[in-house]
Amino acid sequence: MKSKTFHICVATSRRIKAGRSRFSGIMRYAAERQNWIVRFVDPVREDANYYPLSNELADDEPVDGAIGHFDTIRRYLGSRFADIPVVIMNNSYRKYRAPSPMVRIVADDGAIGRAAADLFVKRGLRHIAFVSDISQVVSESLYHAERMESFRKAALAADATCDVFLNPTDAQTDNISQLADWLASLPRPCGVMAYNDSRAQTVIDACHMAHLKIPDQIQVIGVDNEEEICENTFPTLTSILPDFEGSGYLAAQLLDKMLAKGMPRKDIVYKYGVKSVVERASTQDLRGGGRLVTQACEFIRLHAGEKIDVDSVAKAQNVSRRTLELRFREIMNEGVGEVLRRHRLERVCRLLKETHRLISDISYDSGFDSPTHLKAAFKKAYGKTMGEWRLSE
Repeated sequence: MKSKTFHICVATSRRIKAGRSRFSGIMRYAAERQNWIVRFVDPVREDANYYPLSNELADDEPVDGAIGHFDTIRRYLGSRFADIPVVIMNNSYRKYRAPSPMVRIVADDGAIGRAAADLFVKRGLRHIAFVSDISQVVSESLYHAERMESFRKAALAADATCDVFLNPTDAQTDNISQLADWLASLPRPCGVMAYNDSRAQTVIDACHMAHLKIPDQIQVIGVDNEEEICENTFPTLTSILPDFEGSGYLAAQLLDKMLAKGMPRKDIVYKYGVKSVVERASTQDLRGGGRLVTQACEFIRLHAGEKIDVDSVAKAQNVSRRTLELRFREIMNEGVGEVLRRHRLERVCRLLKETHRLISDISYDSGFDSPTHLKAAFKKAYGKTMGEWRLSE
């Protein structure tokens, strides 16, 4: 017997990692079910509200269920909002005036705060600090309070001190000099957690302004693992990755359950946790040869697309090739050449995904000697040709 087809509205921004990953989880579930037709609505912030970019829903267009941002779904569905099952994926803890009981999925901010504190404690840091997000400080929701409080409690439980930076509640713009002065006043070494990656980037800028060395004096960690930010700060930014994709998959599961059994009788809140901590140079362990390896990795990251080799990396660090290789094996369990090749292949993947450039052009712009060399290295690393990889992404 053929299963019923359901028309599902999904409203989650794909301009940020969280939205893209949630959408991926939803679509993974839809692919497994094979009886969902998904209508995507991309919300955008405008005058403190969310509006869909796509056309309004026609009166005769079927919608059986919805997943996503509360305000966008409510505006998009209009009077239908009360009649169909909806899973809300806002992270805000504010109360919603919903016409019927809601199922909500939010990040486990307690787990996120503890993950950051645990990393710093394992590093042996006795002083840690939290930097809030200016946009949340001046909003009514302050939904990052749990993240901040769990971070503080985990620090105190480990006999570490914890400072908190909060902008004045009437501040409408960020004051980086004020943040720089505050960072300079902290006991050192100190681990600093920022509310998210964007805020962590500001912390790194403020550290540079205050002439504070990262990670020697200040270690920095953000949240969300936005690669566009994390891979392009100096040094690169460590970040906590919540299980965004898993939350999208869970949302789809819950909606499917409501489609089969009906809407809940009362509001229900589910939480999703931390997928991983993606560690980069901003929290690198600098014991032993860690400083040398960190600096060498930063050099490789910045120059991997150029015609450099292991000797070039060693010369830039003013050490012998043998010393550099020994430190890399000791700390990273891989050689300098392997790290250089990995960075070059990651650059190739970005160019394949984000551009339409010819493969021959990409090889010369990624540090490889020739297209033939690149093709062999790529096939060995990923098990497919670059053309096949580009089509699969």
